[in-house]
Amino acid sequence: MEVFTAIACLFGITAVLSFVNDRYLRLQPDIGLLLLAGLTTVALRMLELLVPSGAVDQLYHFTQTFNLNDTLLKGVLCFMLFRGSVNVRWASLREQRWLVMSLAFPGTVLACLVTGGLVYVGFSLFGVTVTLAQALLFGALIAATDPVAALAILSKIGLPRPLETVVDGESLLNDGVAVVLFTIFAAMVIGGESPSWSGAGAIFVREVLGGAVLGVVGWLLIHFLMLRANTYHTNLLVSLGAVACIYAAAQQLHVSGPIATVIAGLLCGNITGPQLSDGTKAPLRTFWTGLDDMLNSLLFVFVGFHVVLINPLAGVTPGVPAVVAIAAVLLARALTVSAIVGGLNAAGIIRADCFGMTKLLTWGGLRGGLSVALAVSLPDSAWKPLILNMTFAVVVFSIVVQGLTIQRMFTKDQLAGLLRS
Repeated sequence: MEVFTAIACLFGITAVLSFVNDRYLRLQPDIGLLLLAGLTTVALRMLELLVPSGAVDQLYHFTQTFNLNDTLLKGVLCFMLFRGSVNVRWASLREQRWLVMSLAFPGTVLACLVTGGLVYVGFSLFGVTVTLAQALLFGALIAATDPVAALAILSKIGLPRPLETVVDGESLLNDGVAVVLFTIFAAMVIGGESPSWSGAGAIFVREVLGGAVLGVVGWLLIHFLMLRANTYHTNLLVSLGAVACIYAAAQQLHVSGPIATVIAGLLCGNITGPQLSDGTKAPLRTFWTGLDDMLNSLLFVFVGFHVVLINPLAGVTPGVPAVVAIAAVLLARALTVSAIVGGLNAAGIIRADCFGMTKLLTWGGLRGGLSVALAVSLPDSAWKPLILNMTFAVVVFSIVVQGLTIQRMFTKDQLAGLLRS
């Protein structure tokens, strides 16, 4: 299938499913589109058993037309991260800086290591063959929470501003950390390398600090051009072009593209944006919101197709990888959050309800497109299908099950008492 035809089909299918969800299901768009895409694929598979038509094969070839790694990591994620970070205010982030930074940096590393360890132990109990490096690789790609899905769903329960800042800030910053960890463990699994602690630390510092510096440089360019442009049209092109170029430069320089994009977005939202005229600021905000909603919708429809089309694993009891992966991710997240919140509480840095914060950030720590893209980007191998099965299971469980139930777990009064100034 030609790329343009595939894109047209994806837009058309997404529009129809979005209408069905909006008109009949009325679920949060991420949840509704993922469910409808998965159910559509299941229905086609059942129909194929009764009336063979090749429809499932056509859908499979359709999904293979896109390289999800290139499409998401290089064509979609940069715009979604930029739009999300633009809305984060300095004042709120500064108030919650210790909690946000602790969750995003050491928290992501700890969650990766604990998840990988639990997966390795869990699979050994069920006789599933996996190396520790492969388990840690899964821990790395699943460690990052999804900023788009998390805020879209959690905003429905009426998060107070401090909690919204924590969720948003962590989700935006931990993407870059997860990609760096993924790079380190992928080198171990794919290339058979055994990097030293110093080597792994050097990669981490280069990716994180290099991404931050690139983000500042990119923002300076955006700031200079946008404040001197005379029309909304020019400012729109500057913002789009700069975000794409920042991410492309990060790929070439081997630094973290997500961190570069987030830093540029934070600076634009807090320094450049307030200086723009109302006639430019309002339509820019409308455009970026619409672009973010559209890309997110396309992404979750595509993920819905992939989840059902993935083939079952040979020689593995059905459901075991999914159950082990989901349990490991949730337990690792709970242990990580409770350790960080409890530690900051004990040090007197924050005042929070440790149990309540752990419950909120664990059940509200949704996984999404970045994890899927990293898993799909792995080279074909005997162990890749296992990684894909685990990743899709965690993403679907977090978006559908956690997303549908999070509203029932907290009242507004409970949320207001979780984090005190």
